[in-house]
Amino acid sequence: MPNIIDLTYFQNSNVLNIPLSVSAPVANASMQTPNETTYLTDLITRVEKSILVNALGLSTYNTLQLAIEDEFTNPIYAPYEKLVQGEEYDGNIWNGLDYEFSLIAFKVYEVFLTETNTRLAGVGTVQGSSEKSINVAPLYKIANASQAFLSGYQGGYMQYPNIYDIDGIEFIDYFGCNEEIEVSLHQYLFDKQADFENFDIAKFRTYEGQNSFGI
Repeated sequence: MPNIIDLTYFQNSNVLNIPLSVSAPVANASMQTPNETTYLTDLITRVEKSILVNALGLSTYNTLQLAIEDEFTNPIYAPYEKLVQGEEYDGNIWNGLDYEFSLIAFKVYEVFLTETNTRLAGVGTVQGSSEKSINVAPLYKIANASQAFLSGYQGGYMQYPNIYDIDGIEFIDYFGCNEEIEVSLHQYLFDKQADFENFDIAKFRTYEGQNSFGI
């Protein structure tokens, strides 16, 4: 299946940088610098699919996959091209799923740090240790990535929802109107739901965040 993001999102000098996302081959195989390229590539596929299925539903997700494979050449895929590449509409900005600081990339980064903070060993789950260095748990980086993902994905969560009547159907909105110019994925899909066949905004699945205490 085609992915929207790839390893290059984690190879720039920014908050998403993962040093071991780059292979560093050397002449002597025994001196090979360790890297996480295979694991990270598999993780991108796993996390990206999970996010998009939760947001779009399986039917719309499958259509998005067809649109990406088609490289959006068919005019019927125009809404999906805007979903991926972003657009400006009604005074709002949707940055797109392939944005440099993609919400998908932040979730991948969060999961990567969480999963690689511990390693499986013969004696159980352990944390790695480097000689003459101090291990620091990446809890703040995980928390920041989690918040960045939530902001881009669902834009927050309200204690008391707004209730709308849309074509005679009651819609309960726990996210509220996004007052920011840059809208979340939920807000974008709410505004553009008519553009996506078989899409149901009421089935948009939400996530809970992590704080710096790891909860």
